Amino acid sequence: MIPTKYPYSLSFSLASFLVMLALMLLLLTNVLGSSSKAGWLVYGLFVIVFILVGALLIVKRIVPAIKGNTALELNETCIIDYIRNITIDWKDISQISMVHGRSSAQIRVSLKWVSDHGSEITIPLRFVKGNDNDIYNTVNAYFNRAAGDIVL
Repeated sequence: MIPTKYPYSLSFSLASFLVMLALMLLLLTNVLGSSSKAGWLVYGLFVIVFILVGALLIVKRIVPAIKGNTALELNETCIIDYIRNITIDWKDISQISMVHGRSSAQIRVSLKWVSDHGSEITIPLRFVKGNDNDIYNTVNAYFNRAAGDIVL
């Protein structure tokens, strides 16, 4: 089976950054309206957090999306989540399900035993480019094919 690769989603990454920026601008308008030194101090703390989280978002999500890097890879032996740097062999999986959230879906992988990441690993699809249902169906097809190849 040919490996299937899903790239990072640039649109969700940019939207996340723009929402953070809009919230910072709203906070700035409130601080400008109140001539309070405590307000500026609180705003300064929020600016530091915004810069740190924004830099992390740019480095970890936006730059890989612009480069077209792979976020999720499926091959005949394993599923690779490059976002969280987790590799799961198909033979170690007991069940795969999809969990719908408010902004995006997640693929929940139940393992046959407890690993360093626990007995369930959740792969968020918000930073993966593609239709959530199509990605889940492809993951399920790979899992079913791998489960059919196991000889006891």
